Amino acid sequence: MGKRHRYTEEQDEFIKNNYTTVSECVSKFNNQFATNISYDALKGHANKKLKIVTRIRFWTEEMDNFIESELLKYPYKEATTKLNERFNINLTIRQVQYHCVYKGFSRKQSEKLRKVDTLIQQNVGKKEYSEIREMVNKEIGMMYGSDSTICRRANNLGLNRPHRKWNNATDRRFIDGEQVSSSEYIRFIGHRFHRLEKELRPLARQIVKLQYELSNKG
Repeated sequence: MGKRHRYTEEQDEFIKNNYTTVSECVSKFNNQFATNISYDALKGHANKKLKIVTRIRFWTEEMDNFIESELLKYPYKEATTKLNERFNINLTIRQVQYHCVYKGFSRKQSEKLRKVDTLIQQNVGKKEYSEIREMVNKEIGMMYGSDSTICRRANNLGLNRPHRKWNNATDRRFIDGEQVSSSEYIRFIGHRFHRLEKELRPLARQIVKLQYELSNKG
């Protein structure tokens, strides 16, 4: 069994000042003191004897303010990407999460979702899902890109937006600037027309019109 290394006060202080990542600290330590300390040995000494763990030490106040603000709008993955781009760094999601927990930063997601649910409850019988989604994004700062998100949350709350009855005398619906009938509109929505590439929409509309004409002949 090899002789166990006895750390001096100078070496302990060196570890405290350079313990960003274990690998980097081991490399610097061995170069500084002409030793051959292993990864596990130095990590064990740092964790058990010195009571320190790896964490990024170059966080600035500007970085803290930036990530705290971004977490109110984006999940950790997107917030980390924006942080790296803004400050030209390369932190992992886990490193950002550890730092934010250490600093007490919160995404406040549960609070925001309660506000989302309240808006849905107040408007589900009055407005279209698309209108509610726009309200949620604007008033609460969410980034919902699909009406189905609002629909799912409404269903989870036990809410159902009543289907409007089409009034042929007064209702006017348009898709890509062209007025469509009730049957055509329903078929368009059923085929998720808005998800189609723009160049495919004319073809899709021709197919739907043909289906409509054939159903009337039957």
